[in-house]
Amino acid sequence: MGLTERFREAVTIKTDWPAGAATGDEEAEGPLIRFQEFLAREYPLFHKAAERQVLDPYAVVYRWPGQQSADQRSGKKPVLFLAHYDVVPAEAGRWTTGPFDAELRDGYVYGRGTLDMKGSLIALMEAAELLCGRGFRPREDIWFAFGGDEERSGVLGALRMAAWFEEQGVRFAWLLDEGPVIGEGHIEGLKSPAAFFGIEEKGFLSLDLTVKQHPGHASRPPDVQAAAVLAKALIRLSKRPFPRRLTPTVESFFTHLAPFIPGFRGWILRHSRLLGPLFFRAVKKNPLFAAMFKTTLAMTQLEGSAADNVLPSEVKAVVNLRLLPPRTREEAVAFVRETINDKRVEIAVHGLGTEAVSANPEQARFGGSGWADLTAALESTESGCPVFPFLMTATTDSRHYKDLTEAIFRFSPLRLNPRELAAIHGHDERVSLENLDRAARFYGALLSRL
Repeated sequence: MGLTERFREAVTIKTDWPAGAATGDEEAEGPLIRFQEFLAREYPLFHKAAERQVLDPYAVVYRWPGQQSADQRSGKKPVLFLAHYDVVPAEAGRWTTGPFDAELRDGYVYGRGTLDMKGSLIALMEAAELLCGRGFRPREDIWFAFGGDEERSGVLGALRMAAWFEEQGVRFAWLLDEGPVIGEGHIEGLKSPAAFFGIEEKGFLSLDLTVKQHPGHASRPPDVQAAAVLAKALIRLSKRPFPRRLTPTVESFFTHLAPFIPGFRGWILRHSRLLGPLFFRAVKKNPLFAAMFKTTLAMTQLEGSAADNVLPSEVKAVVNLRLLPPRTREEAVAFVRETINDKRVEIAVHGLGTEAVSANPEQARFGGSGWADLTAALESTESGCPVFPFLMTATTDSRHYKDLTEAIFRFSPLRLNPRELAAIHGHDERVSLENLDRAARFYGALLSRL
């Protein structure tokens, strides 16, 4: 069985989370366990060389012992690779093939999780297995931490594994998790593929906005209805967005991008801080850029009455915020409360939130641990590909490990155009065999340097 066949089998393991399932549910956790067992069965050389620790269905940890681990003469910290094997649910009726059939068509494997992120996970395991077969042993310890609930917050997987590392007293020189890709055609004027390394990550916060009223018959509505109060609050939020600013990472991104963009547009990018408002106006039309300058607020859910002729006892909206570093959750709540400025609107945190994870200044300047190894590995598979520091606008499991390392990288070694990238969490998610091979070669080059 080769890479393609093993990958297709991995995709067929239905590691989404059934609606209404709870922790301990066999239907939900069974596939997670089967995936862990699949890795042990299909990668025997790696499992012989590495120490495996299964914490639960949501967490499996590997230590690949290095040559220096016995006496620690080098004093260097190990490196950590993160991945997750759970996937989001799929609307089967909107796919052209079964979401978990792993159909091979026109050089692509179709299936939920092919991009997010079983493709990268399997490519990493393939690279490690191949190196073990060649008798390779890393100079320092290499750790792997695979989670089974990243799509539902990572509390049962990543958060527990981070706590386990803390208990073991293990710290890392740097870590690599999923993230931005090698983009093709994402930036107007940039002719070559470009790699975006996420070194900074936005925070996550959802808020419940609730307005209460006396319930009753719709034929006797009050003069001021809860829905109107809530609507006014939402309009105020839409008219007063969070202020824009340049983080060191975002400024560094545009500084390094500018030489690749011809003419006046390149000049604008090169002088982002000097031009201020003019710069923001020039780049805001690109959706890749728009979310990089501010904390965003998305209105995602609305709830009211269960019947069309009944006044609801309360109406509620959920807004989702992605916090631009260094804005905290408390500061974001205060901004929303000040903007709405109406005590009739109750504001409460919805679910779990996370703070933004800033890059250290050295990392934003291509300095510190990790950069040399990562860029060298990329050069071996994508010769001449420019690399840009990037702000991750979504959240990853890596945020749970921020206190265990000073350098976090978020990068998926897949070359994707905008249409391919849009398939993540979408219908007909797919990855090309060429990309699978590219990812395996990247991880092989990276591991062999450690």
